[in-house]
Amino acid sequence: MRITCAQLLFCLQWCYVSSAWNHITKPALEQSLISDDFVLVAFVSPSDEKSSALQPEWDAAVVTGTQKLVSLDCSADDEACRQADVQTVPEVHLFQDGKRIARYKGPRRAAALLHFVARLRRPVVSQVTAEDLNEFKKCDETVFVAFIDPTDEEAQRAYADVAQRYHEEFTFGLAASGVETPGGMTAPAVVCYKAVDGDSVSFTSFDKSGELDTWVKDASRPVIGELTPHNHQRFLDRGWPMVYLFAPTEPERQELRKAVYKFAKNYYDSITTVVVDPLDFPGLMEKLGLEPGVYPAGAVHRLATDSVYPYPKGRPYTPSAMQQWGLDVYQGRIKPWTPPGVTTSVEVPGQGVKATRRVSIASGWPGVNIRVGGRDEL
Repeated sequence: MRITCAQLLFCLQWCYVSSAWNHITKPALEQSLISDDFVLVAFVSPSDEKSSALQPEWDAAVVTGTQKLVSLDCSADDEACRQADVQTVPEVHLFQDGKRIARYKGPRRAAALLHFVARLRRPVVSQVTAEDLNEFKKCDETVFVAFIDPTDEEAQRAYADVAQRYHEEFTFGLAASGVETPGGMTAPAVVCYKAVDGDSVSFTSFDKSGELDTWVKDASRPVIGELTPHNHQRFLDRGWPMVYLFAPTEPERQELRKAVYKFAKNYYDSITTVVVDPLDFPGLMEKLGLEPGVYPAGAVHRLATDSVYPYPKGRPYTPSAMQQWGLDVYQGRIKPWTPPGVTTSVEVPGQGVKATRRVSIASGWPGVNIRVGGRDEL
């Protein structure tokens, strides 16, 4: 069964006003794991703030009926959660034939949860025929399709390795023999299709080891990313200015995405724009000079100089307003807000800026105690 975007949106809106956790018992969970081949399990505690934030998105995913989703209340059965190796609530685990095969690391969003299960149900690399290609390109939010000659074992192996590494995040396909490469490209080639943004990018260089891996990480980046502890370092590794946009619920983050999409699209190659669930990054707003609990909120972190610029409270989130503010920042008309403890070292060897710095404002962020090269284009 396939659910349309309009149907999913309706489910989301309905669940926000009528949802409630519907937990099962440990015996019922064990029976479900035995009788169903793939089961997504949310281990939660109703009194926990993150569990409460997950609830409407989880219920919207359940309502679709496209995948098997169940939840267990860890506050009512702590032993069951310990036996399932639950480290903190909420956690979402995917089971296949009664065995856990993956922990979900994506955002608390119904569509993302459903895509995760569907993705893990597929082979690591799916064979794609000419008849299947158009539908396959739309089966996930990010889909890679390789066009490689069957005799090119080296390219086949490189693609399979990358697909294995990122199988939990993206869908990978391999065009069957005889399927023509798009746009007149010459095999070997890989195309990344991003349904959310409605665009695609291609890769045709298999000359150097590691290039495909680097390209997959960069090509998969949407116009507006969703920040999680799992992907934060990846976004920072680009070295470009980071635009953080905070909103406490998925509907509010969706509205923020719509409001700033044009701006983010225009500057896609020179900034990294992400929406943030503040529950996933406690203390991050304060470290970016923002007032906690006031939404929407945003800030820019210029990695090259380790400078922070909070977006003015009350200023509208429109492309023109953000572009003018960004220009003021770039031309020095707005001074940076710098928290205590920042250390920065910037070298300018000849042309351009090569910055190396330790992001001391990031101390305590999950996965963000880092040292990277920075660029500055804002």
